[in-house]
Amino acid sequence: MWLSPVTLTAPTAEPVDLAKAKQYLRIDAGDESFDDEVETFIAASRAEVETICNTRMITQEVLLIASTFADLEHLPIGPVQSIDAVHYIDANGEEQLVDEASYALVGGMLDARIVAGQGFAWPVARTRVDAVRVTATVGYGDAGTDLPRDLYLAILQGVRAHFDGRNLSMERLLVNHRIWLS
Repeated sequence: MWLSPVTLTAPTAEPVDLAKAKQYLRIDAGDESFDDEVETFIAASRAEVETICNTRMITQEVLLIASTFADLEHLPIGPVQSIDAVHYIDANGEEQLVDEASYALVGGMLDARIVAGQGFAWPVARTRVDAVRVTATVGYGDAGTDLPRDLYLAILQGVRAHFDGRNLSMERLLVNHRIWLS
């Protein structure tokens, strides 16, 4: 069982910058009267996409918390760029670091997993909901240009819907970018 991911290092920028959003909304570049509102809509649309898809758009570091090593067979977030550390709580209640040579990140961007290396067996973790902790770097990249174009467009469409005061069902736009949790 996975708990909700915790952001350790936030992204340095939004995937859509203010100038591009204003251009999409057809707001004159020199008109600053809507800037705060549009920036809020960018953040809200990005957050909605990330929530629906169980992904992160821009590179950031997160803490993933699971109850067992078996949970590592399907990571609850993506795209995963790297696994920075795997810790666990041992039978005595002490936190231990798993040697990075003992495991590997495998799979695609939205279907990542951590597997034990050849000849290595996962140690016995204490029975508790937060027994295994993974520090990972996730996201498509450092800029909006790193996103798949349809995700970038979905964020812009979300900004447009917020700006126009209408609802937009983003699920249909994002079906190919979701991490499905069972």
